[in-house]
Amino acid sequence: MATYLVFEPADGARTQSNAERVVFLREKFSPWAFVLTPFWLLRYRLWLAFLIWLVVFTLITVVGGLLGFGPYAALAASLFPSIIVGLEAINLRARKLLKRGYRDAGVVIAEDMETAERRFFETWKDASPAEMPAKSDFPYAPNAAPPAYPDTKLAVASAEQNVIGMFPTGQR
Repeated sequence: MATYLVFEPADGARTQSNAERVVFLREKFSPWAFVLTPFWLLRYRLWLAFLIWLVVFTLITVVGGLLGFGPYAALAASLFPSIIVGLEAINLRARKLLKRGYRDAGVVIAEDMETAERRFFETWKDASPAEMPAKSDFPYAPNAAPPAYPDTKLAVASAEQNVIGMFPTGQR
């Protein structure tokens, strides 16, 4: 089973044109973002991430050369920023979508993209954004939250009771 993050246009209208703009992102390691990091970052217009990757890549390569590492060791060390981008690729795209005016519409667990789309749009057409809870109210309003600890009377440790907390010490 795969997990898909779903983003829809923030204007909230549940129309056919907005349905075509809904974006599904599968949560997984991105091999393309790892192998072709600079091109992948530029393709999705992640300018700041590209600049950070470029600085870190250059810094690792230069420092590795100055410390006397061989060319293969410097190359191996310079792969670490690409590994991080491959691991965080979906989060980078999700942040970009949120900045562009999309909103988080939910998470769908499905075998493939087609099944995820079908599951999401079955509930999407029935619910209007006004009926959906606000982020601050999800999953419940703060004042309606269940207590963190149930009301229990804990025994107070004393010499007479031979009890520490809720556990007897075994002495009678």
